[in-house]
Order: sequence, then structure tokens, then C-alpha cells
Amino acid sequence: MQKVVFIQLVAGLLIGGSLGALMGYFGKCTSGTCPLTANPWRGAFLGALIGGLFAFSAGSSRPATPELAAVGPVAEAGGGKHAVLQIGSAADFDRYVLNAKQPVLVDFYADWCGPCRMLAPTAEKLAKEYSGRAVVAKVNVDELSEVAGRYGIQSIPAVLFFQDGQKVEHLIGVRPQNEYAKVLDKLLAKGAKSQESAPSDP
Repeated sequence: MQKVVFIQLVAGLLIGGSLGALMGYFGKCTSGTCPLTANPWRGAFLGALIGGLFAFSAGSSRPATPELAAVGPVAEAGGGKHAVLQIGSAADFDRYVLNAKQPVLVDFYADWCGPCRMLAPTAEKLAKEYSGRAVVAKVNVDELSEVAGRYGIQSIPAVLFFQDGQKVEHLIGVRPQNEYAKVLDKLLAKGAKSQESAPSDP
């Protein structure tokens, strides 16, 4: 993360300095009232200063952990307590989705897919609403085509629901948040009933 901020800062200095030098060269403010366009050297200095400030402020506002390639039910992507899990490999899918003790909602998406981007805020809201009760995860179909092929994903966004390692529901396209919530509520109720009916240990 620090390396990214450093690169961004250097880029801001170079771009700002270059633009400032051009403004100073072509501006030719003879009165000296405009320090940015008075001469190329002063323009480059002030431009670099402004560009560096912009780059530094943009870099420092980023979250500490933008995305994790492989995460578990406790270590969420984005560093937030209620963030959506980003599944990074087929092994992680098996571990964190199929072996989960809670119901799991998996959003199959691609970066180039417009409707997928529309669904992303809904997934984040569901992750927050069902934190501690259900898992909300994302799978990039371009990166994990093996997993997408395993479940016959043909159209995206596709939202699959899993319980006890089995796929139990499949919704295609962007739906209202309450439709996903209804499925999660149904799975949670089913899980609670099965726990009540399970024989207790002597």
C-alpha cells in the first residue's frame, strides 16, 4: 500500500510539474501577478506542489486493505467488519463456501459487466445486514472460470445460495435486495429448525 501511495505521489509531482511548466512557458505573464504562468521554472515548481498535494490526499483516503485475493469468514475483503468476501481460488471457494457453517450468498460477476457493478452495493448491504449470520461472497468468473463452470454459470450477475455445502438457490440478473434477503431468511430459518431437531449429545 505504501508503495502504491509513493508511486501515486511521484506521478502527481511529475504531471503537476509538467503542466505547470507548460503553463509558465505559454502563459508568459509579464506582470508577475500570476506566479504559475510567470515563467516555466516557477510554473513547474508550483504545478508539482499542487499535483503532489492532490496525489497525496487521494492516496491517503484509500482504505488500508483494498481487496484480499483469498479471505476467510473472519478476514473480510476491504478491511471492513461487514465487507463482502472476495474468493481468490477454487480451494478458497471449497473452504469458505462449501464448508461454511452458515448460509452463503455468492455473487458471480466480472469487472466488465455493468449490471454486476449495479449489484455490488446490494451485496455490501446484505453483508452488513447478515453479518455473523450468513456469508456474502464474490467470485470473479474471469479469474475463477473453473468454479463458474462447475455451477453452469452462463449469465452474470448470477447469485447462488449454498447451505451445508450444497447449492440450494440460483437467481440471475439484478434483483431487489429483499429478494436476496428472503432466500437468506428462509435458509436461516431452515438451519435453526434443523439444529432444534438434531439429537443432543448425552
